[in-house]
Amino acid sequence: MSRVLVIGDTHCPVMHRRYVTFLQEIAELWRIDEVVHIGDLVDWASISYHPKAPSLRNSQQEYVKAKKQVTQLYEAFPEATWIIGNHDALTERQLFDIGLPIEVLKDYREMWGVLNWEIIPRFGHHLIDDVLYMHGDKGRYGKFPAIMNAEAEFQSVVQGHAHSSAGVMYGANSNLRYFGMQVGCGVDYRSAAMSYGHKYAKKPILGCGVVIDGTTALFEPMNLGNKYGILK
Repeated sequence: MSRVLVIGDTHCPVMHRRYVTFLQEIAELWRIDEVVHIGDLVDWASISYHPKAPSLRNSQQEYVKAKKQVTQLYEAFPEATWIIGNHDALTERQLFDIGLPIEVLKDYREMWGVLNWEIIPRFGHHLIDDVLYMHGDKGRYGKFPAIMNAEAEFQSVVQGHAHSSAGVMYGANSNLRYFGMQVGCGVDYRSAAMSYGHKYAKKPILGCGVVIDGTTALFEPMNLGNKYGILK
């Protein structure tokens, strides 16, 4: 049985500057013994399929900045499982678009210097204490997709991907109790790379998840220094 820290989408290099410290505090508070990064470790705005400002087109500059933040995370959590998200996989997606084989691309561990992390391919999942951890870019969508995916899978589900969705919902049938947890994210949504979300009233919720022995899930919101819990 495990105590799992679930790191939300970080989208390096636009991870919030205090997010790693926050994660370390939560890990110590709950005496964590396993760590899962739920996906979208990096953003890759420079090679994304979204329209982008000229300032976001420099992939070399973005990689260097992102690598620094990834290194912060890796030094804080040298043993972890990383579930590849849709943004992480942009290098693969672009590679396939131009017709090159996957063998010419660096392994994710080597690319980002996270040599001890276990890698779960995109659309894959990781199982701990019969709880299914996945990025969230497959399965059910909606206002709170984690519980809908838990109902579809007949087991507890933890996921990210939906930055403005965070928290835990429980359900039960005649055989078991299960939960769905959305873990929010760790991004600074004021950054230019997050500009595609500026038009929406709903904003990302910063925080992380904790799962205890596969039976209890908690969302831990990050203290942002104001009573509103939003970035100012």
